[in-house]
Amino acid sequence: MAIFKNSTAHKVRVYMKLHPQATVKEVAEGLGIKPHHVHSTMWRDKKLGAPKRTYTRKKREWKWDTVTVVSSNTPINPPPPPPPMPAPTPEKDMVNSPERYKVGGIEVIDFIKAKLTAEEFRGYLKGNVLKYTSRAGYKDDAAQDIGKLVWYASKLQDTHAT
Repeated sequence: MAIFKNSTAHKVRVYMKLHPQATVKEVAEGLGIKPHHVHSTMWRDKKLGAPKRTYTRKKREWKWDTVTVVSSNTPINPPPPPPPMPAPTPEKDMVNSPERYKVGGIEVIDFIKAKLTAEEFRGYLKGNVLKYTSRAGYKDDAAQDIGKLVWYASKLQDTHAT
C-alpha cells in the first residue's frame, strides 16, 4: 500500500504523531477536515496496521542528444507555398430560382403551370402571395419571404397581362 504525502490519512497520522494527546475533534479542527476522516484513519491503522512503506518518487534522468547547428541565409527546408484560394462561389438566389426547384430538368413552377388551367394557376399564385404576406417576419428570413411575395405577385401580374 503506497502512502501519498498529500492524502488526508497521511496528514492525520503526522498531526497525531506531533500531538499524541489530541482528541479526534481537535485533530479534525486542526486539519480542517471532518471527524469521520480521523476515525477512518485510526480504524484502518488499528485493523490493518500502520503502513510500513512510504511513497517515493523516482528521479527522472534526462538524456541529451547532440545537435549540429548549420548557419546559412537560406532555410534548409523552405515552407511549402500556401494552397490556392478557391474561386468564390456565386451567392445562391433563394427567391427567383433556388437549385432545389430545378431537379429533373424543369422548374417546378413551369410544371405546375403546365398541369393547371390558367384560372387554377392564378389561384395558385394568389395563394402563395397570401401565404408570404401573412408569414413575412414570422418564419425564416423576412427579406427572403418578401422577395418571394414580390416574385409571386409579379408572376400573377404577368398572367393577367396575357
